[in-house]
Amino acid sequence: MYTAILDEDNIEEYAAYLGEDEAENIGRAFFRGLVLLDDLDEPLGGMIWELKNLEEGQNVESHIHWFDAGNEEEADALFMRYSEMIADDGVEKSEVCIQATRENSKMKKILKQQGFDVHLMEGDDVAVGLSEILNMPIFKKSHSPSGCIYSLENMELRSYRRIIAKLDTLGQKGTCEDLSYLPLSYFEKNISCYYEDENGIQGLLLFHRSPSGSLYLKVMRAVAETQKEATMILMQMLFYAVEYMRENCSDSTQIIVDRHNDAAFLLAEKLYPRGFGKPVYCGSRMEK
Repeated sequence: MYTAILDEDNIEEYAAYLGEDEAENIGRAFFRGLVLLDDLDEPLGGMIWELKNLEEGQNVESHIHWFDAGNEEEADALFMRYSEMIADDGVEKSEVCIQATRENSKMKKILKQQGFDVHLMEGDDVAVGLSEILNMPIFKKSHSPSGCIYSLENMELRSYRRIIAKLDTLGQKGTCEDLSYLPLSYFEKNISCYYEDENGIQGLLLFHRSPSGSLYLKVMRAVAETQKEATMILMQMLFYAVEYMRENCSDSTQIIVDRHNDAAFLLAEKLYPRGFGKPVYCGSRMEK
């Protein structure tokens, strides 16, 4: 058996094994991946990870999003190559977070053997069907969109680059470490929107539709001068997005919010008061 690095040239060969939602990340600026193959070039295992703080050059971390290995020997082969690759990127710490399914139960033991302190936890992602959102009191009635809200489809490329650069400078990247590298086309152009008045673009709401059809909230930011104004802008953008979903999306569409910080956690609590993250195995190990 041998390992192969995943890239844009070969990812289609392994998308079915990895899952299309995971495979689509290969090719993004800070995502890396490996696959372990047998003598017939069939997958035995694999892993996909994202590098954090790479451009800053300090406190560089690797977050493993997907991992699979049939046994300890296969895991050893994968992690040996993984360790070589992250050393080249200056990674100081590795974190892992994978779904705690029955099929993945053996992964907890394997990850512990690789030096990870693994625990069963509630995941950050909260997924709720559109039908549940539409039944919430705040969204049950239709809301007329503000005259300052526009679909992302109407945004000029130079305006997109300008607001993304501003958010990147402010460190407000949402869930996208590589936000400044992502093209406008990465985001769902009709559901995503922005708030623009005489002072320019003051708010941005970006959704990404995964290959499986789920809608991931990636960026939700307002750059207003006061908290009151920022809250108003954020709610107006949410109303716009939900109204579009009401008219154009299936009730079964899954809306996913990553509770990656306090603001996102509070948003999830407000929008999905009964929402819970899926069980996950999470852990970490130091690399230096």
